[in-house]
Amino acid sequence: MLIKVVACILFVLALWAVFRLAMGLRWAKIERDRTRRDEEMRGRRVVAEIPLSEGELLMLLEDADAFHWGTRSVAKADIVGGRLLLNGGIIGEFAASGTALPATGRAEEYDGRERWDVRIYRRDAPPVEIPCGTLREGVSREIAGRAFEAVRAALPVPTPRH
Repeated sequence: MLIKVVACILFVLALWAVFRLAMGLRWAKIERDRTRRDEEMRGRRVVAEIPLSEGELLMLLEDADAFHWGTRSVAKADIVGGRLLLNGGIIGEFAASGTALPATGRAEEYDGRERWDVRIYRRDAPPVEIPCGTLREGVSREIAGRAFEAVRAALPVPTPRH
């Protein structure tokens, strides 16, 4: 009888833990949706949700004049180029016509994780990086790709003449 009571108590505690986890995840989704809706009401578009190491999400936002993430922002008018980086190595890049991007150092040694970043080069200012994550499942690659394409689209690159 005592074993059944203990088993029942452990089962109820396990159910309670699962319920709390589910409600916590649901609450986080509701908050994220509310934040997204608030930003869209302000005229901003959510380009990507970037996972931080603390388990929080950072939203990369775009409006008519700038990109915003956390406390940082970059005016679209100041962008002269950009690079998509994997562990510091260049995966893709673009630059305004007549602009040469500076050389970069060597890519970092592979340490079992992929670190994706988008580096934005600005007119008369040092470059800034959007940290896009270190997740292995391809999520960070997808986030970095969306961020890179949004920044590239903000700078119309002329097509070559034939």
